[in-house]
Amino acid sequence: MKVLLSFCLVISFATPLCLVHCEPLSPITPTQTDDVDGIYFVEFDSVPEVVTRNTTARVRYQCPRACRVRLEVVLTTPHEIEQLVFRRTWTSVKNPGTPRVRMVPLNFPPAIIYKQDFSRRHSIDAREVMIRALLTDIDTHVTETHPRAGEYLGSLAHTFKLLRTVPPAERPVQPHTMCTSWGAELMWQLTKGRIHQCPFESDVVDVTQFPLVSTGERYGVIRTFQPFVNRELETARYHNMEHPRVAVSVWIYLLNWCSGMRCGIIKHVNEFSNFGTPLIMLTDTGDIVVQVRLASRIEQAFTAHTALPIQTWIRLDCYVQYAQVKLQVNYETASGGKVDAVHVYDFHGDILCNDTSGHLVIGGSRLMEGILGYFGPVRYYRLGTEEVINPLSPAKTLEDLDKFHGQCEEVKLVMEGFMYELNVHRDISSQDQCHSYYKLQMIRYGQMTCAQMLHWDFQKKYQPVFKLIETHEDLMPGEWNSVAALRLGSQFFEDAVSRIAKGEPVAGPEPTLSPIALLKVSSCLGHHQASLLLATVHLAGFGVPVDLQQGHVYSLIGAGADDRLALLHLGYKHAYGLDGFPRDHAVAYSYYINIGRQTSIDKDRVEDPQQYITDPIHISDTEELKTQMGETDDVVQYIKLQAERGDIESQKHLAKILFWGLNGVSKDVGSAVKWFAQSAMQMTDARAIYDYSILLVKGQGVKKNLTLGLQLMEKAAAMGSDEALNGLGWYYSTIAKDPKRALKYFQQAAQNGSSDAMFNVGVYHLQGHPIRNETAAFECFLNASYGGHVDGAIEAAFYLTAGKLPGVSRDPEKAGILLKRISEQNGHLGYANRRALQAYLQGSWDEALVRFAMLAETGLEAAQSNAAHLCEELNHSSVCHWRYYNQSTYNYAPHYAGLLKMGDLFIEHHDGLADGMSLAMEMYAKAALAGSPQGIYNLAVLIEGGGDIPQSILNNMRVPAERRLDNTAIVQHLLQSCVEFAEEREEGALSPCALALLRVNIQTAWRGFTQDTLQLALAYGMLGGLVIVVAYVIEQITLGRDAAIPARQRDGALAGSRDSAPVHPADRRESGEMDGTSQREMGSLRVNPSDETALPGLWWRQRERALQEGTDVVVTVAGVCLCVLGAMLLSHLL
Repeated sequence: MKVLLSFCLVISFATPLCLVHCEPLSPITPTQTDDVDGIYFVEFDSVPEVVTRNTTARVRYQCPRACRVRLEVVLTTPHEIEQLVFRRTWTSVKNPGTPRVRMVPLNFPPAIIYKQDFSRRHSIDAREVMIRALLTDIDTHVTETHPRAGEYLGSLAHTFKLLRTVPPAERPVQPHTMCTSWGAELMWQLTKGRIHQCPFESDVVDVTQFPLVSTGERYGVIRTFQPFVNRELETARYHNMEHPRVAVSVWIYLLNWCSGMRCGIIKHVNEFSNFGTPLIMLTDTGDIVVQVRLASRIEQAFTAHTALPIQTWIRLDCYVQYAQVKLQVNYETASGGKVDAVHVYDFHGDILCNDTSGHLVIGGSRLMEGILGYFGPVRYYRLGTEEVINPLSPAKTLEDLDKFHGQCEEVKLVMEGFMYELNVHRDISSQDQCHSYYKLQMIRYGQMTCAQMLHWDFQKKYQPVFKLIETHEDLMPGEWNSVAALRLGSQFFEDAVSRIAKGEPVAGPEPTLSPIALLKVSSCLGHHQASLLLATVHLAGFGVPVDLQQGHVYSLIGAGADDRLALLHLGYKHAYGLDGFPRDHAVAYSYYINIGRQTSIDKDRVEDPQQYITDPIHISDTEELKTQMGETDDVVQYIKLQAERGDIESQKHLAKILFWGLNGVSKDVGSAVKWFAQSAMQMTDARAIYDYSILLVKGQGVKKNLTLGLQLMEKAAAMGSDEALNGLGWYYSTIAKDPKRALKYFQQAAQNGSSDAMFNVGVYHLQGHPIRNETAAFECFLNASYGGHVDGAIEAAFYLTAGKLPGVSRDPEKAGILLKRISEQNGHLGYANRRALQAYLQGSWDEALVRFAMLAETGLEAAQSNAAHLCEELNHSSVCHWRYYNQSTYNYAPHYAGLLKMGDLFIEHHDGLADGMSLAMEMYAKAALAGSPQGIYNLAVLIEGGGDIPQSILNNMRVPAERRLDNTAIVQHLLQSCVEFAEEREEGALSPCALALLRVNIQTAWRGFTQDTLQLALAYGMLGGLVIVVAYVIEQITLGRDAAIPARQRDGALAGSRDSAPVHPADRRESGEMDGTSQREMGSLRVNPSDETALPGLWWRQRERALQEGTDVVVTVAGVCLCVLGAMLLSHLL
C-alpha cells in the first residue's frame, strides 16, 4: 500500500521516462523555461531531510519578468493523496532577471511531527511528504487545498524533493509548556529566571584531524557544508558570498611533485561540477597555484613560485579577503632552519565563495588528480580569520612517518650500493685471470655516487641483511632496479612470516635480524604487504606490546604506496572507528573508492597468477573446508570424469573452476577455454554459448575472433540469455559504434535483471541518450551494485557521498558499505586468502594464523573468524580470539559463527563486564537474524534463566506484543521460530529447539494444571482413592499371611503329640488295616495328616486368587486416574 501511494504521489508531478527497469520518476534538475528576456528557474539550496520542527527551506529562483513564487508541502496518507498542509506565496517584481534567494520557515502540522498522547488525540501516518516550489504568472491565484497536478507541470519552472517521515511510534512527544488555565502572571513566574540559549555553532571546521593518504590519483575526501542554524552566523555567511572572508590551512607531506602539470590539494566543486573558490594546486615543479571564481563568474588564478621540498611537513595558509588572496608557506629545512614565505595577489574584482554549493575535496577528484603524499590537519574558517591556528597533530605519528621515510631512503641507498658491489664481484669472479688489487678496489669503489654508502656504520648495521641477501643470490640476476628490489622484498616478507610462524621473537635480541626488521626492509624495497603485517603486529600485539601509534604509521605507509590490502585496511578502520582510527565515513570512502577502482581494473586480468576469487571459507566448518581440496578432491575428479563423457553441465562447471581457480584448484586458463568451447559447440545451452562468445570477442585466453564471437552471442541471445543481450549491446556500443541499437539491447537485458546491462543503461543516461539524466543514471548504478557490479557500486557511491542530486540524500556510510562489498572481490585479496587456506590445509597452522590475522585487519569476515579460531586452537598468548571475533561482528553482514562465539565470550566474562548479559543477548539475536537456529536457542536459554531482554531485540525477533509480558511466552515463541527454521533447513524433527520446546510446553502445562483449583482437587481426590485401594489390598494380603501362620503351628503341634505317646502294636495294626481300606474311601475327602504342607498350600492358592483380583482392581483404578490426569494435562498443552 505504501509503495502504491508513493508511486501515485510522485507520478502526479514527474514526467515519465521511457525506460522500464531503472528510470526514476522525479526530474533530475529543476525545470527551467526560456523567455524572451531570460530564463525562469527555481531550485532548493537547502531543505530538511526529515520532517521535523523548526526547519527552513532555502529557495533560489530567477524571473526575467514579474512572477509569483509558491512553496508548498503536500503529503500522502493511507486515506488521502496530495493533501496540502503548508503554503507560502510571494511575488518577485523588483530587479527582474536577477537570481534571488529566500529563506522560508517551514511549519509542518504537529500531527505529522509528534506522536499521539493525552493532549494530542490524533497523529497522521504520512506515507510520503513532498516539498515543491514553482513559478507562475503573477496573475495566477490558487486557493484550493488540493492543487491540480497539471498546474504544477504547466508552471514556468518547478522543482520538488521527497522528505522522510518518522514512523508514529518513533516520534517524540510534543513538549507542553503551558496550560490553558494558567494566567500570564503564573507563566511569567515560571519563566522569568530562564536564559534562552542558541545552539552552539562555530565557523571553524576541522576538515581532517587524522593523517590522510593521497596516492596521486583521482580519489579524495569529500566534505559538504550546510547553512548555519544560528541566524547571525548565517546572515554573515550569506553576505560573505560575494564579499568573502574565508581562510583554509592545510598540512601536506610530499613524496614527489606532480606527475602531470598540476594536481589538487584543496578544491571546491560547485553544484554545476565546476571549480569554485578556493582551488589550491601543486605543479610539477613544486609551485603552488591558487584559483578563484569571481563574482562575474570568471575563473582567475595566480602562481606562487615556492619550489616546495620533498619529504618535509609543510603548512599552507590561504586567506581570501574580498578581492585579495594571501598564501603563506611554512616549513622546516633539513638543516633546522625555518621558511616563512608570503605571496599576495589582488584579482581586482570581488571573489565569489559559496561553501554550501557543491562540496569541498581534499586530494584528488574526478576533475583532477591529487598530490602524492600525506595530508595532516586541515582547518577551514568559513567566516575568515586574522590568524590561523592549526598545529601539526598527532605530532608523534607524523614525526615517525617522516622518520620511516628517511630510513627507507637510507635502505634503498645501501641496498643499491651493495648490489652494485655484488654484481662487480660476480663479473670479476667469472673471469679466469689475475687482477691488480688496487685495480679491483677502483672497480669496486671508484664508481660509487656516494662514499657514505660504504661507511663502517652502514656495513655493521646492515651486515646481517647482506648475509641474508647472499642466501638468495638466485633472485638477483642482472642489474638492480625496482623489479629486482620488489622481488627481494617479497622474499624478505616470506622469511619474516616463516620466522614468526616458527615462534621466533618478533622483535628479537638483534634488531637487524628480527622479523620486524626484515619487514621494514621489505616495505622499503616496495613489498607493502609487509607494511600491513607490521601494522597488524603492533595493533594486535603479536609478540610485542600493543602500540596503536606505530600501527597507524605502518598503516599509512602501506596505503601511501597504493597497496590494495593496506587501502582496504584503512578504509575498514575508519568506517568502524577501530584501533584509535577516528570513525569517518568520508575518509573511509576515499580509501574504498581507490581499492574499488583497482578491483575494476584487476577483474579483467584473469591470467594473472596472483589473482583469485575470494572464497569466504570458514575453517571451523568442515563442509566448507572440503570444497578446497584442490585437484585431488573426489568432487573435482568426478566433475572432470563427467565432462570427459560429454555432460554439458560438468563441462561448464569444470571450465569455471579452471578459469577462476575455484575449489582450491590452480588456474589454467588454456584448459578452461577448451572446456568452454566444448560446452558451447554443443549448441544446446545459452549460458555456455555466451561464455565462449565473450572470450572470443575480448580475446581472453584465446585468439580474438569477432565474427564467430558475434554469431555465438546472437545465438545465445536468441535462446534467451540476458547476458548475451547485454553482450550484443556492448558490441554495438564499443565496436560497431551504433548507440541506438546498443541502448535497445541494454534496455532489454536490464528489464530481465542483468546488472551489467543496468550499469550500461546508466552510462547512456550520463552520455545523454536519449537525454542526460543523472538521477536515472544513479538509480541504474545503484541497482547494478546490488547485483555485485563493481563499476556500478563505484558510481553509486560517488553520488551518495557527494549528495549532488536532488532527492538523493548524502549517505557516505551507505557508500562505504557498497564499496567494501565489491572491494572484497579483489583478486589480490583472494590470492592472499588462498595462501592462508593452503597453509592451514598443509598443517602449518602458525603460518596460517599470521596470514589470516593480516587479512583480518582488512575487515574480511572469513579471515577474522579463521584467525580467531586458530588463536583458540593454538592457545595464543594474546587475546586475538577475542579481538577478531569481536571485529567480525562489526561487518555489514556478519557470519553467525562469530556472533555466537562473541555471545559465548560475553557470557563467560560477564562478571567483569557491566552489561555482559545484554551484549550476549544482542550477539545471539544478531546470529538468529543471520540464520542460526543456535542463536535462537541460546537467546531462549538466557531469557528462561531470568535475563532481562531489551525491547529492541524483541522487535527484531518479531515477538508479538501480547507475549512480551511473560518470559515463558517469549521463550515459547522463540523456540517455535527455531523449530520452524530448522524444518526449513531439513535438520530433522529432534533438534535441540524441538526438545526444549517440548520441555517448556510440559512445564507450562503442569504449571497451569497446578494453578487450576478444581482440576487440582479432582486430581488429589483420584490420588487419594488410589491410595485407599492400594492400602486395602495390602491390608488383605497382610491379614491372610497372619491367618496362615497359626494354622501351620497347630498342625505341627498335633504331629508332635503323636510322636511322643506310646503306640500299641495292636493299635498300630488296626490303624494299618484301616489305612488299607478306609483311607482309600476317604482319600478324596481328607488330607493326609502326615503331609505338613498340604493345608497351607491350599490356603495360599485361595489367597493368590484374591490377591490377583485386588491387583486388577488397583491397576484398573490407577489407569483410569492416569487417563484423567493425562487428559487434563493435554488440555493445558493444547
